[in-house]
Amino acid sequence: MFYRCKDCGGNAVYDPKKKKMVCESCGNEETQEKIPQEKLHICNNCGAEIESKKTDLALKCPYCGTYVIFEDRMKDAYKPDLALPFVIDRKEAIEIIRKNFAKKMFIPKDFCSTSSLESLQGRYVPFWMYDMETHVHFEGEGRKIRTWTEGDYDCTETSIYRLVRDFDVNYDKIPVDASKNMPDEKMDLVEPYKYTALGKFRSRYLSGFQAEIYDENKEELLPRAQKKAKKYTEGYLDEYNNSYSSVKPAIKKVDSKEMNSYYTFLPVWRYVYRYQGTNYEFFVNGQTGKAIGTPPTSKARMFSWFAAVTCSLFFLAEMILYFLEVA
Repeated sequence: MFYRCKDCGGNAVYDPKKKKMVCESCGNEETQEKIPQEKLHICNNCGAEIESKKTDLALKCPYCGTYVIFEDRMKDAYKPDLALPFVIDRKEAIEIIRKNFAKKMFIPKDFCSTSSLESLQGRYVPFWMYDMETHVHFEGEGRKIRTWTEGDYDCTETSIYRLVRDFDVNYDKIPVDASKNMPDEKMDLVEPYKYTALGKFRSRYLSGFQAEIYDENKEELLPRAQKKAKKYTEGYLDEYNNSYSSVKPAIKKVDSKEMNSYYTFLPVWRYVYRYQGTNYEFFVNGQTGKAIGTPPTSKARMFSWFAAVTCSLFFLAEMILYFLEVA
């Protein structure tokens, strides 16, 4: 399916700033009509067959530029529960990338050029979000050390305590990305989102962006969610025990179980920069603007910089020698 403007027939897309559907051709707002899918993986606007991977859910037609959503891939188990719509648009995402990376030393000249940034894509990444119930049982030994001086003596008092901690922690919607195409460590770094803005999924959010269905199910990813819950919980446990000079654990059990799970779309801007045969990926959180990535180093720019510095130092030395000889 795709969204067509009733007024001019143009492609209507979701505008993150206006939080409305806007026609790309005439600019009119909320004038869209949903054109249902007639044939599988065929652009209903121009009739061209669209090449896609089996996980692609929303794509831009390479022939007419219409954003097409494959309805047949949003059924049954693949129907999303929740979505967090884009807040940052393409223009702002470009500004964020330039602000974060353009001033880095020795990056290639065209890293932030208009032509290079053409590869920037807004993408809804599939996530599983888990409600977790975590139980903690800890037993150990805590020590408090007090030192003072009496006359010529340095005194130390060590108090030893038996520690027992037993408590429950509930977590709502721990996110784990469910796309093999997106690097897990980068998706973890793009977090957190402001999850209070999560709402019911609406297909209109996809118009104007790319999207893919999950290719890792919730059972596969549950251990990652449990690992996150354990990390959070151990942080709470450390806070409970931070009044002691040292803590020696004897028993530490952190058990998490899934209470609910939700198939969710979260927004990410993805920029792929190719340099000397290697792809460098950069990601911008589509809601908060958090940017991550490491740009390549241009050896040519580095050499030019060192050459310029060397020439300047040589010239300065020559000038100093000249004035010393004149004096």
